[in-house]
Amino acid sequence: MVKDATMTIAPASPAATSSAHKLVGTTSYWPLIGTKDTIPAWLRDNDFIITGHPMPTYSYLKSLRLWRCLHMETMNIYTHLIGSIGFLTTGVILYNTTSKSSLLTLTKGDTFAFGISITAATLCFALSTTFHTLRSHSYNIHHFWGRMDIFGICILALGGGSSANYYAMYSNPKIQRVYWVINSGSALIAAITLFDTGGGGTKMRTLRGGTFSILAISAMLPIFHAVGTLGWDRACAEIGAQWYLAEGLGLLVGVCLFVGRMPERFWPGKFDVWGHSHQLFHTFAVAGTGFHLAALVAGYNYRRGA
Repeated sequence: MVKDATMTIAPASPAATSSAHKLVGTTSYWPLIGTKDTIPAWLRDNDFIITGHPMPTYSYLKSLRLWRCLHMETMNIYTHLIGSIGFLTTGVILYNTTSKSSLLTLTKGDTFAFGISITAATLCFALSTTFHTLRSHSYNIHHFWGRMDIFGICILALGGGSSANYYAMYSNPKIQRVYWVINSGSALIAAITLFDTGGGGTKMRTLRGGTFSILAISAMLPIFHAVGTLGWDRACAEIGAQWYLAEGLGLLVGVCLFVGRMPERFWPGKFDVWGHSHQLFHTFAVAGTGFHLAALVAGYNYRRGA
């Protein structure tokens, strides 16, 4: 059952407002949903979203009840919750199928490529779900899980880049190792660069979006190399380059919407609960990871001679 727990707190002095947030947040059963003018500064990072902001809960149980309320984080939570469960289920099915079938077999390299990609996606989306659930718990919890969210994104890029590299550079192990080093180093540098921006905020939005874009490009370098070496048609047949193109375009659109805060920038208040930039970014991330998995299947089928 979905609850609507809208509330409004009148403006007051910073100290009084902070005390009021904690007092109200700890005495109500349902999480309270406010406006951009009633939430504390550490929760305010998009002024184009007017309503639907969860107020600080100071309670893990109450934060979990956000799963049963409509607010600006609803779609953020469920897109990545469904994504995490979906990729975990895919991994379990793949494992059970290959362990029992003599027709569908995976080499150690195949197991590495599919395993690291599916594990990274499951972990990334699970950490993101947790962050968006606990984002309004309290200041310290907000920033801790914001850092875990950043960590998850770096893990996803590492897993995606490593798995793509396996099939893209299958016939060139020396270059393959070089790209693995580049991908791992980029993920580490991105994590260090962004670790202190976990709380978000408008000043960090461009930095985060730009760093994510560079991280994604570093993960795609083996694909660019393969397309340049093989040509587009062969790359599509041998490594599923068309799926990587779909993944890259989807992530690019998602990052541009996230950084530009579109479409809510043009119609403030119209996308408070459904369809704002962060939610669209989540949707493109899940879709892009699905395209990535399709590319791995194409690479596997070619190497297997299907």
